[in-house]
Amino acid sequence: MRMSWIKSKIVKEGLIILVVSIALLLLVDNFLGYAILKQAPISSRNNAERGIRISHPVYHHTLAANFDGLARNQAEYRFCTNADGLKSKCGAVSNDKEIDIGFLGDSFTEGLGLPYEKTFVGLIAANMPQKKIANLGAVLYSPTIYYLKLKDFLDKGYKFKELVVYIDISDISNEANYAIVDGKVVDTIENTGKQKMFPVVNFGLKGLKDRLRSGFGIMTTDFHEDHLDLTDPVYRRDFTSGTWTFDDSDKGYGKLGVKGSIDKSIAMMQKLYDLCKTNNIKLSIGVYPWPSQILYDTEESKQVIIWRDFCADKCTNFYNSFPTFFDLIKSSNKKEVINNNFFHGDMHFNENGNKIIAADFLSSYKSH
Repeated sequence: MRMSWIKSKIVKEGLIILVVSIALLLLVDNFLGYAILKQAPISSRNNAERGIRISHPVYHHTLAANFDGLARNQAEYRFCTNADGLKSKCGAVSNDKEIDIGFLGDSFTEGLGLPYEKTFVGLIAANMPQKKIANLGAVLYSPTIYYLKLKDFLDKGYKFKELVVYIDISDISNEANYAIVDGKVVDTIENTGKQKMFPVVNFGLKGLKDRLRSGFGIMTTDFHEDHLDLTDPVYRRDFTSGTWTFDDSDKGYGKLGVKGSIDKSIAMMQKLYDLCKTNNIKLSIGVYPWPSQILYDTEESKQVIIWRDFCADKCTNFYNSFPTFFDLIKSSNKKEVINNNFFHGDMHFNENGNKIIAADFLSSYKSH
């Protein structure tokens, strides 16, 4: 009888300790979670590869210099950079600072999930061997970082004949997160209204979900139409950062709101244009859709209108891939276009999608 009482007491005390421990952990996570994540390496904060993504004292973050190793998105792939942290073709890394065409953009321009030669920048470079091409793109970039990174590279002695900025759909929301203070990009995430309760727990659950979805390393890029699950967050109409082009009621843009974030993006691109003009650099802009735009937007998306208007008297060329993707819809359907050109459950282009962007660029570039 006494033994049974002792066991019962141990179980009760154990449960109390467990409940109290979980409660304390959640309390710490809720109030200090974002501070903890900010102290973690950028690579782990963004659920990306360790050792590649590092902080930068001026433009927030960049890629590690002289890296040659494995990266991971939905599967592992080889990733190489040059001496200034520019993604490059492994085995043929160039440190030349006299550049014919520099590409700026975020994760799409970097080519997340693919080795350099399968990204649209790599494909363009392979088709234009007479040109010296540099990829300055990296995840989570937006106009504020584009401006300061170009300025920094010019200060390092880089010279560009042309600069092509592929502006991503998420650039607008990212601009709500960034500010320039004392000449440096700072993160203002606490003011954006995007915080969630228990950020560390949510980060861990997201990582687990991504791993399960990717089969713990199996690349899944070839899907039939019935594999597109519209309940997946990336395909939902209210998917974060992807809705502003057709719904400006999104509340995840802090005090700026959608319109303020758009205005800030345009203002920073004006500064970039002025910097290019001062340094005799031709500026061009490119745009492309996410699955969100293919599913819920039109070919004449707000993304197209904004940057086409901006380019009217400033750009050498405006590379618009929206018509290409919407033409594909006419000959098949939206689900098939998404399955064929994007990683499953992701807004990023797979190898086929990168080929489309490269082909659109090469076609337009040769025409001017």
